[in-house]
Amino acid sequence: MRGKPLAMALGMSLLLSTGGAGDASASGIGEEQFQPSVTYDLSVTDAERDAIHAEVEALAGRISDARAGDGTYDPLTLVGAMLDGATYDSISRGGTAATAYPFPVSNTAANQNEYDRKVAKLAWVVKLAKDLGFPVVVQRQPDKYVYAEIGDPDAPEMVMALSHLDSPTASVTAAQLARWRDPFGNLGTPGAYHSSYVKDGWVYGAGLQDDSGPTLATLLAAKAMLEAGLPMDRRVRIVMGIYEDGGPGTPTAANTATFQSIPYNANPSFYDNWAYKNLNREETPVAAYTSDSRFPVIVGNSGSVTPSASMSLSADAGKAFRLTDARAGVTLREGDPTLKDIAYGSTTQIASRAIFTLDVTGADAAARDRFAAAVTAAATAKGWLPAAPGTTPKVQTTIAGDALTLEVNTDVAMEMPTPQYGKNAVVWGMFLLSKALDPGLQLKQAADGITDLFFRDGVEGEAYIGKYMGIPASLLRNPSNGTPNLTFALMGGINSETPTSFYTDATGSLSIPLFVRSMHVTAADSAQATAAVTAAFQAKGFTLGALGSPIGAGLYVTHDNPLTALQFGSYRATIDHEPAAFADPSALRDVTYPQGTTGGTLASNFRNKMTAFGAVIPGNERWWHTANERMKVDSAVQMTKMMADGMLEMARYSGPAGAQFMWAGMPGLNADRADLDLLDVTIGTFKDASAAVGKSQLGSRALLGATAFNIPMWNGRGNSAPTAAAFALGHAAGGVYLPLNDPEYLSTTYVAPMRLEFKVERPEYMRDADWATFVARGYGDVTFNLLVGDKVVPLTVPAGQSADKYFSSRVSATNPDALYLSVNLAVTDAPYEGVKPVLADSKTDLYTVNPTYLASNPDPFPGRGAVKQRGFFQFGDGTKNAEFSSPDAVYVTASNWIADEEQTTVGGTVPATLSLTLGAPASFAPFVPGVADDYVATTTARVTSTAGDATLSVSDPGHLTNGAFSLPQPLQVAFSKSTWTGPVSNDDVTVTFKQSIGANDALRTGTYSKTVTFTLSTTNP
Repeated sequence: MRGKPLAMALGMSLLLSTGGAGDASASGIGEEQFQPSVTYDLSVTDAERDAIHAEVEALAGRISDARAGDGTYDPLTLVGAMLDGATYDSISRGGTAATAYPFPVSNTAANQNEYDRKVAKLAWVVKLAKDLGFPVVVQRQPDKYVYAEIGDPDAPEMVMALSHLDSPTASVTAAQLARWRDPFGNLGTPGAYHSSYVKDGWVYGAGLQDDSGPTLATLLAAKAMLEAGLPMDRRVRIVMGIYEDGGPGTPTAANTATFQSIPYNANPSFYDNWAYKNLNREETPVAAYTSDSRFPVIVGNSGSVTPSASMSLSADAGKAFRLTDARAGVTLREGDPTLKDIAYGSTTQIASRAIFTLDVTGADAAARDRFAAAVTAAATAKGWLPAAPGTTPKVQTTIAGDALTLEVNTDVAMEMPTPQYGKNAVVWGMFLLSKALDPGLQLKQAADGITDLFFRDGVEGEAYIGKYMGIPASLLRNPSNGTPNLTFALMGGINSETPTSFYTDATGSLSIPLFVRSMHVTAADSAQATAAVTAAFQAKGFTLGALGSPIGAGLYVTHDNPLTALQFGSYRATIDHEPAAFADPSALRDVTYPQGTTGGTLASNFRNKMTAFGAVIPGNERWWHTANERMKVDSAVQMTKMMADGMLEMARYSGPAGAQFMWAGMPGLNADRADLDLLDVTIGTFKDASAAVGKSQLGSRALLGATAFNIPMWNGRGNSAPTAAAFALGHAAGGVYLPLNDPEYLSTTYVAPMRLEFKVERPEYMRDADWATFVARGYGDVTFNLLVGDKVVPLTVPAGQSADKYFSSRVSATNPDALYLSVNLAVTDAPYEGVKPVLADSKTDLYTVNPTYLASNPDPFPGRGAVKQRGFFQFGDGTKNAEFSSPDAVYVTASNWIADEEQTTVGGTVPATLSLTLGAPASFAPFVPGVADDYVATTTARVTSTAGDATLSVSDPGHLTNGAFSLPQPLQVAFSKSTWTGPVSNDDVTVTFKQSIGANDALRTGTYSKTVTFTLSTTNP
């Protein structure tokens, strides 16, 4: 802010200055990034993320070198638990199915005493969870899963991480046992696979990646949440199974039913899920993940096809620089002797090493040098050369006789399911050949074609989802969540340390396998996309094997499920919060989206409620199901932060309400389907309906919360991962929902008893005492209502009955600024005929032991499945359609004293002001020649400032002048006050001018004067 100069008769001028604003510079705008249409409003703040990450770091136990049991680490840390956990031989070696409770795992020489080994590890996990301070640690049978839980035990909803502690036999075959290195680097030491250790920042041991390490990370993530004490609406449960990688034989549904009575019983495909869901009939989560795949989130299983891209190079016969051999394998890395073992893991590799051999017969030295120089120049421009000291060069060109070898080592091992994160050595090599070869060679055409399809403008990334293959942009990704519809892993399938050939002189044909994975929803879309791919390859001169029209093999969750958006959003927020600490995934952020996987996970048996969230982080290098399974300590800490952030987000309501479903015995009604395993309920089910409740419905009361919901019934238990087509069919034949011609459906009326809970958050303005009063009243000062059309239906307890049976309230230790208010509803799949209060025996724990079993055996868990009489407001949802729906709204209100407490702000704005006003002109008395004297003159300066500080200053006054003459002695200026430490208004300052005249000073007739500049300035405007 600037003012204009003011002048005095003495020639003084005034300059006001507060400083200038900095210039903003605009950055260049690149290609617009794809945005999924389904998004999620995250609730975790930066401060909360800092708190969670600090707790993870405190629990990390980072070390660079250690051996399990050597006493150099804390066993109650992340790394310590991973080390100790890997010392247990938890390889799943199978067995025979038991037929009666408690269905023990077989314990034989053939499975190396599976029961004893698994019992030992699970006992250790129980102790670990208790030593970590978890308030709830549960194990039903000694050879089966363990779970730990945090959160308010009265919270109606629970979210879950369900993973597994075992490993498969693939890593302990005779060939793999010979590859395992013990902590001292020795090969083939007996028991090396469960002699875990840390070396150079890597943790080694069977199960470190799949999936004991990540499973323990979920436990430590929950521990970090427990320590942080941040607000949660839902309970968090960490379930640790131990038979995912090879079950001991799952008992039949009929055998299970001899112990547990389960309506609509059917077995899940995984033993751990059978034990959790069927044997013990544990609580079904409203949302969940397994840590058994990849970040950011896996939504289902992909379809696949593996054609080859071929081109005859016979036209190059006899020409210089013709191709004679081409092979691909796993990158070499100096000083890392175990890297080659990654090739034997459960997922095949993409070529991270490529070796091209060219015949340079007939090429003179100059031509050979030009080729090598062109390769070097192109590699240098991409940053691949020069090689850092002590590292394997990424590009090497050597000539031996008439054989020229171009070798590429990317230094980054890449998995076949995620080519978009890639650095593909075959593509790199083709790019270099494209730059170095002269026109006229068939190999040059092939190299140009691969470069244009997969390395256009020197960028990989989305090239591997078909971006440059003519596929319509709308078909590259699923519009809801961004899942790539197709991925293309050129030269995938690497499963040996011996390089794989993709060209030999004998065949004369280049033949590169193309591993294609599909998550397309419809065959029509897939066919359109694959037709474009085929045409793109043909346009480059390649023959491409048949692609067909592959679609996704099955979805864990629908593409529009908000759980995917939550986890994807949380993943991005984590790496964006600390990009330097998450450098690898941050570098791949713009090509990382949800995707499908190539193999099944535990999420397959929790339909539309569970994804795979972790554990492999984009850009991190890990492998499993092979010798020397390992994970970086840094990666372990990163994934634990991601899991903790994601789980905290999952533990919060996304809308105004949540619900606990239960069984209730109501005459004429069937409550067996009021089971989350049979209902399509997830985190976004209970939607905000406050807009439907207007002033005419509220009257003088204040709205605390309103919700609406629609909940279809599954066609059976949620034990499968249906295709997108099956989800789209809904209730129709082949669809996921209960068919409308189902005999039981036609002959019965289903009811869904539930405790519907509203979260009421303290208004910012409310005083502590008023909030305490409001909370203390619980539900006593609120009313619950239905809005049916325009009609308000109060939910009123009949005279003589206790309101406690119908209503409840709770407060959470982690969130004192929230009150949770609940009402019990019984929604029937039937026409609406009004509301009827009913009392019924009910239970929230659906555990039910077969009466025949109890006739001759004690109940192993007598505290479970307790029956309690509750009151319910029963009403029809309007239409019999195999879905439970709310009316227009279910809502809760309070007396308007809360609204009376609302505050408003009254204020005004003070503009930035710096004002300096000078008084009457100052003038000295006449100067007398030949007489020494000091002459003084004064004026005033009036100061007004709204700044935090202000300073009054004067320019160098110099000497008074009279034409060409000046006084010998300088003019002096002084202030009665020159600084202010705060705002000031109309503060008068005396300005004193002093001029000294000497007895011998020569004075010229006339007027002496000088322009003096005063400045009022600030450093804190």
